[in-house]
Amino acid sequence: MFALSNKDLQARYEAMSLNINVEPKGYLSYRDSKPLFGIRLDVPSEGPKVALLAYSLVAFEGDGFCGALLWFTSWDIGTPQIERCGLKLLEQMRRGYGVTPSVENAPAQFFRTDESVDAQAFLTLPLIFGWDAYFMPHGTRYFAYARQNGSLFLVTDQEEISQKLLAFFEKRHPVAELPSYLRSSQQTL
Repeated sequence: MFALSNKDLQARYEAMSLNINVEPKGYLSYRDSKPLFGIRLDVPSEGPKVALLAYSLVAFEGDGFCGALLWFTSWDIGTPQIERCGLKLLEQMRRGYGVTPSVENAPAQFFRTDESVDAQAFLTLPLIFGWDAYFMPHGTRYFAYARQNGSLFLVTDQEEISQKLLAFFEKRHPVAELPSYLRSSQQTL
């Protein structure tokens, strides 16, 4: 795992010529104007169920985890005493990989193909503490957007992937819905 600043994250995705736009205000979007498909899931309130949801997001790819991006966009939400605890956990986890910059200076984490459990562990933090964060597995055409309100949005620009996500998360009672910042862009299509 290694960490990047927002500026370096943006440059990395531009250099990779992917259809993903990393917006300076802390949003991911697709660059083209294809219709988007969104699915909203409720984040469970129990820790073990949160860890299982994180595992499910990592496991969606099946046996071949191809690495992933986890980008924290807002983490100072809620009670300071609880947030300090979450940030301390994150800081210590990052130090285990030799990452010394603060999350403020390097909020994006990239995980290698052999770090699926690591990605799952890191992904539990925004889900438990209610931080805004993006999780985008490499090799799969979707991203997950965790919101501080307890919602998790899965977004894709491919209907086939949307149907697979709906089927995979069927037991979690998914609702077809895009995050609000993407809904406005879809209305102009």
